[in-house]
Amino acid sequence: MKLTSLSLLALTAFGETLAAPVVSTNSSAELETVLVEQFSIWPEPTFPEIYHTCNVTNTRMLNSAFKDSVEASAVAKRRLLDFGVDDVYYKRWFGNGSIFTVMGVLDHLIESSKEGVLFRCDDVDGLCAENPDYYAGHHRESAPSETVICDYFYQSKKPLSTVCFDGTIVEVGPKHYAGIDLLHRYLHVPSMSLDYVGEFAEGLNETLEYVENNATYAVRNTDNYLYYIADVYTSSVIPGGCLGDI
Repeated sequence: MKLTSLSLLALTAFGETLAAPVVSTNSSAELETVLVEQFSIWPEPTFPEIYHTCNVTNTRMLNSAFKDSVEASAVAKRRLLDFGVDDVYYKRWFGNGSIFTVMGVLDHLIESSKEGVLFRCDDVDGLCAENPDYYAGHHRESAPSETVICDYFYQSKKPLSTVCFDGTIVEVGPKHYAGIDLLHRYLHVPSMSLDYVGEFAEGLNETLEYVENNATYAVRNTDNYLYYIADVYTSSVIPGGCLGDI
């Protein structure tokens, strides 16, 4: 396994440029090395184990999505550090919620140990086949550290290089992008959510309701993080971003 020549995606973000490589590797260890070099804001990113039921193509696409997860989260964390709680993006998705909580959740998602966390590609529970045009994956309640990635994931989820191409974030949802979708899948795993962050509200209207009236839960709700990361990331690569109307 080797890293081929890396084509660089120039990201102008808050006066700095993040160079994002297209990772050509099947090795999580190699992926970690590349990302440490590229995103020093995350000195020790960690990743789930990819089970042997994922073929070479599955693995390459998952590793690319893992890279996108780190890239989008790095831009989001940089925004937090640079602009704090008075930032329009922070207020839009977390209201007056604690920035310490938000910072900690982002750090935990990317750098906490994922030992035992497993992504697999066999339809062990039959739910992918039952929902072929709907299920991109699912958390296994019978095996809480495991996530099944369905074939529909590879067909429907897009890389960050396509942001804003298919529509606004409001129109397509932040989970339209594979890297951001994987962050949401992390938070279904008990060792990652710690029974603290979860899907307390789903859908944009409920997410915004937390911002206005319950910031304590805005910083605990999965969708608030996903919308924040997508909103900040798209604004870093396209002037004004592509949030859409809320």
